[in-house]
Amino acid sequence: MARTNQFIIVSDSHGNQEGLARVLQAHPKADALLFLGDGLSDLAAVRQTTRCPLVYEVRGNCDYDKSVPADRLISLGGLLLFVTHGDGYEVKLTTGPLRRAAAQRGAEAVIFGHTHSPYYAYTDGIYLFNPGSISVPRVGRPTYGLLTVRDGEPEFEHREVPR
Repeated sequence: MARTNQFIIVSDSHGNQEGLARVLQAHPKADALLFLGDGLSDLAAVRQTTRCPLVYEVRGNCDYDKSVPADRLISLGGLLLFVTHGDGYEVKLTTGPLRRAAAQRGAEAVIFGHTHSPYYAYTDGIYLFNPGSISVPRVGRPTYGLLTVRDGEPEFEHREVPR
């Protein structure tokens, strides 16, 4: 029987607690939330009022809680992920340093934010995924991501924040 896990990926809430709550409410059976920073205080507030799955968080350049890591390596659904906000890897210019950092850690995928733009690529054997921003996107409507892992195989998807 196939094993399937679903993970919500959110970044750059910048005060949009309502949007974060709507995303969580849209996926009540999600296995975990990956929060990519720039809104840790939003996450803390929403966790007080909204059912929230297991949370893996990293801090962004606008977060000041140094007890939260800037990067982390986690295994979800049999997939090894390098998770970061991305500001320390020049992601607004290129994905090269980020991809190399993921490869050095043995990660199969890297999940990042910071650019406020959705992004997906598979390069040099590594998946790169940015969910965009749930608050202030560079282009279009606010977005988030879903990662579905079936028997260790990832499927990344961008979604608009529910209204």
